[in-house]
Amino acid sequence: MLANNQDVSTATRKRRGRAKKSDAYCPHCHLLIEKRAGDSFPEEPLRCPHCRLLVGEGRARPTPAAEPGARGSAAGVFAHEAKRAGGEEEGEVSSEAVREAIRRVALEQDVRPERLLMVDYQQRASEDSSLPALSEIFAAYGSWKRARRAAAA
Repeated sequence: MLANNQDVSTATRKRRGRAKKSDAYCPHCHLLIEKRAGDSFPEEPLRCPHCRLLVGEGRARPTPAAEPGARGSAAGVFAHEAKRAGGEEEGEVSSEAVREAIRRVALEQDVRPERLLMVDYQQRASEDSSLPALSEIFAAYGSWKRARRAAAA
């Protein structure tokens, strides 16, 4: 009888494990890396597609919660990378297209354009190829703050 209960218990645990696959967030920038990845993601080290920092084996986080200041650190990484790229990898985007993209993401996030965080824009842009990349925003305006101010005007 005990062996039968153990089998049920094991089967129940396996079923629960499949049902509870959690999303995987970068421990550095706290942006989504993989949907429904599971608790031990990644199985081998990989670079975050957002901040490009290394995420060690099993080090992804199940929620985007971060310590105070972590999102600001991620924004610094994004800004540095965008300035280095300088909009060279993509085609030129008009200033109007940049302003409209910031307004659209701000509306979706339910914030004013001048309050939209760069990391929130980056997360959205990584999922939507119709939005200009941060490097294109920096090429058009020189900084995230200038682009946000222009979108708010």
